[in-house]
Amino acid sequence: MEDKTLALLKRLIAIPSTTGSKQEQKVEAFLLDYLAKIPYFKAHPANYGQIPIKSDSCQRSVVYGLVEGITHKTVILMNHHDVVDVNCYDPLQPYAYDMTKITALLSKEDSPCGRDMQSGQWVGGRGSCDMKGGMAAQLVLLAEYAKNPAKGSLLFLSVADEESFSAGMREALGFLEKFRQQKNLDYRLAINSEPNDRKNDKQIVPIGSVGKLLTTIVVQGKSVHLGSYRTGVNPIGLLSYLVAATEGKNTLREKYKGEHTTPFAWLRVRDRKDNYDFSLPLRSAGYCSVQTFQNSPDDVLSLFKKKLSAAVKSYSKRQPAATNLPIYTYSDFMEKLQKKAGFAAWQKNINQQLTTALVQESLSYPEATLRYLTAALDFSGETEPLALLAFAPPYYPPTNSKLMGKKYYKNILAALSACQPVTYEEFFLGVSDCSYLGNTIKADHHSYSANTPLWGDTYSFAQDALEKLQIPFLLLGPWGKDLHQKTERVNIKSLTEELPKALRAVCTAAWQ
Repeated sequence: MEDKTLALLKRLIAIPSTTGSKQEQKVEAFLLDYLAKIPYFKAHPANYGQIPIKSDSCQRSVVYGLVEGITHKTVILMNHHDVVDVNCYDPLQPYAYDMTKITALLSKEDSPCGRDMQSGQWVGGRGSCDMKGGMAAQLVLLAEYAKNPAKGSLLFLSVADEESFSAGMREALGFLEKFRQQKNLDYRLAINSEPNDRKNDKQIVPIGSVGKLLTTIVVQGKSVHLGSYRTGVNPIGLLSYLVAATEGKNTLREKYKGEHTTPFAWLRVRDRKDNYDFSLPLRSAGYCSVQTFQNSPDDVLSLFKKKLSAAVKSYSKRQPAATNLPIYTYSDFMEKLQKKAGFAAWQKNINQQLTTALVQESLSYPEATLRYLTAALDFSGETEPLALLAFAPPYYPPTNSKLMGKKYYKNILAALSACQPVTYEEFFLGVSDCSYLGNTIKADHHSYSANTPLWGDTYSFAQDALEKLQIPFLLLGPWGKDLHQKTERVNIKSLTEELPKALRAVCTAAWQ
């Protein structure tokens, strides 16, 4: 088992499948070739293949392979085949995709990583733990089980773009629901073999995945000559009050069973002014990352409206022209805009512009959202100060396996605990594709789409499928360290002995 898994991992690491590039196609081709060589899939060619990601500029795909057992109780082995770039390896970049060489080079360093490598119990390389190590273990298990699928069914699912905007998993969401109906599958469990950390010699295994929203705001002020400062409204000043009231505030974090979300973090705050002159800027904008356990998009919008109202009240003491500044959500503002002559033509034009910019300029979703909101304000003809709240992609709904109410799930946890020392966390705070396996906040996700300018052909996921699937999961992978760093590494014993044993145990429990 060790030789197979490590040999496969070395081959996978050697494929530079960098997120957001056509290089991801290379690992997809490798996976399809691997599946094609398994005798089961030679006999059942309709059970494996790839699902192209619609409207994807990199022409990436979701790769899948289903081994049907004697029942339709199905365990999904899910992973992502993209990796982050290797810029941090400099000057070791030439060796980042060579597991043997980078392990040897890192072993020469006097550091925690170097000492790990010297022990002979770890291997490095880009993707070694995040997450081609887990993928290799899954593929070996799939090939072995395919020789004699005497229990339930096993579905291998590998997606692109996890490290960026989860285009692969969002595409897979609709596929999973259609495939379930087509094959009459009973999805009992999904195992996402992302790397796990350890604490007090126990492996940390999350059973939930945190939600993430990118709350976006454009503030329109009143541009005046600086000599007339008190008669104007500086949108930077107002937005700064909002940032100060939310950034890093522990009191705004959600709490669930002793666990907390990370604090609000503003990722961009600036004016929308291109040139310097002796006047206040007309507009400022920013976006803030918000993690959630149970709060819905409506809850988050309501919170920001409240905080922004307080910011307006405080700021107007300095600039009276900001008094009673109106605050709109995107959906409310669009209701007004739709009544204007020429709205349909304007909307079609801005959507075309942004679709082109996303590809040709490599524009990010958040920046495209700010351009959309700015264009909406231009089209509206509004000249008075106001604030406009919206969401920018990506959106990760919060989900927790226990809250899905599957009675058999406790047996799965018991089976895993019998394999190795484990401590469970209610939520994984690193954000994962498990967010798209089910809805546990009992909220209408359509409120998100209604307040997201890019929702539609540019960015979307099958919200109805999210409600129907409700697949409990485990974030169960090998013990890894320093993912996304040059010292990224995976523990050999965990990868080749402990993880395979655990995967077999939880699969068996899920099939019962």
